[in-house]
Amino acid sequence: MILLVVFGGLMLILGFFYLVNSWQQYREWKWATFIVLVSLAATVYGAINLPYWHHHSQSQQTTQQTKNADRSSFSSFSNNGLQSQNGQTQENKEMAVLRQMQKAYTKMGSVSFDSDSKTFKIQPKDGDESKAITYVIQNPSQADQAGWPNLTKSLVSTSKQLKKVLGSGYSVSLMNPDDSNAAVFTAKDGQQTYTAVK
Repeated sequence: MILLVVFGGLMLILGFFYLVNSWQQYREWKWATFIVLVSLAATVYGAINLPYWHHHSQSQQTTQQTKNADRSSFSSFSNNGLQSQNGQTQENKEMAVLRQMQKAYTKMGSVSFDSDSKTFKIQPKDGDESKAITYVIQNPSQADQAGWPNLTKSLVSTSKQLKKVLGSGYSVSLMNPDDSNAAVFTAKDGQQTYTAVK
């Protein structure tokens, strides 16, 4: 395409001079105008289709995607919404909600349900998720940059939905990656009840 732009540009300049010359000497303009218009069209077409423009738009798109991906270490861990479980026993509702939460938080880790404490426990899997949580626990001042508020907001929202579907008294706990018996964040009935990050 660069050759088309260069060639079209040269033809445009020569065509313009040819037009001026033809008009001054012979009072003819049709053929010269046609050459100018064709060379102008070729130049514009070539310039629009230069790889630079496509590369630039792709790089902008890639940059935007990267920004969106980097905005939060926890951004992929939002719940997908819990569906109402009408006409079922409470135990069946709990199991149905557990399955939905396992799907919703599958990227983050495993989800289990403790019926005694009525708590859905999210255990982060090894990898970036657990490293990010451990980092936030060790460096609370970096919590905002790591996306901790987004994650906790998602968990509070999930607990609010649990209250609608199952009733009051159900909690959602994010467990410590290094200690599966200790929670780092808990929300109950749409309210935060515990956080290890202060």
